[in-house]
Amino acid sequence: MNRKRMTQEERKQETRKMLLDSAAEIFAQFGFHGATVDKIAEFAGYSKGAVYANFNSKEELFLALLEQKMKSHVDTIHQIMKQQHSIDHFIERMDYYFDLDRQTNRVWSILNMEFLLYAMRQESVREKWTAMIVESVEQISGVIEKMMEQENQVSTLSAEELAWTILSLENGMAIFHYIAEGRTPLNLYGKALQNIFKPS
Repeated sequence: MNRKRMTQEERKQETRKMLLDSAAEIFAQFGFHGATVDKIAEFAGYSKGAVYANFNSKEELFLALLEQKMKSHVDTIHQIMKQQHSIDHFIERMDYYFDLDRQTNRVWSILNMEFLLYAMRQESVREKWTAMIVESVEQISGVIEKMMEQENQVSTLSAEELAWTILSLENGMAIFHYIAEGRTPLNLYGKALQNIFKPS
């Protein structure tokens, strides 16, 4: 049986995916500043021109990876919220997921910190990252609002404020977890969520 010939758009999407996979590997090996477009192209088996035909810069490549990671993270939070029958179950699953994420995504978290300092000095990059964060907050807050309504739960924080708090708590605790080599209190994330969503 003959394989179906890919369309030009399908070939373009495949090339883009391979370049992103290569970029993820090179960023992980060399860090954001140590990675180069040449290394990314070589690892993917493409020319540097092929990289620039799909991405304007190394920053754009990293932002595309960041967008993938953030979308995956928000999708996971959505699934946890939809699958749990109560806020208590949601908090329990979120605590488990957060602990698992810290164990499996150490390299990516360090890359995030490195890129954060760069983005704070580059206004155009910072604006693009901000837009991604705001979109994530909007999506999470929508699901939080529905969950709070179903539970007849009232919070002093709005759904949007709760979404900002969750993301801020995750990022802040991840930073201290890696710096302090796991000396942060056990299950602190879940305990904090409990106090945020169901204050006594």
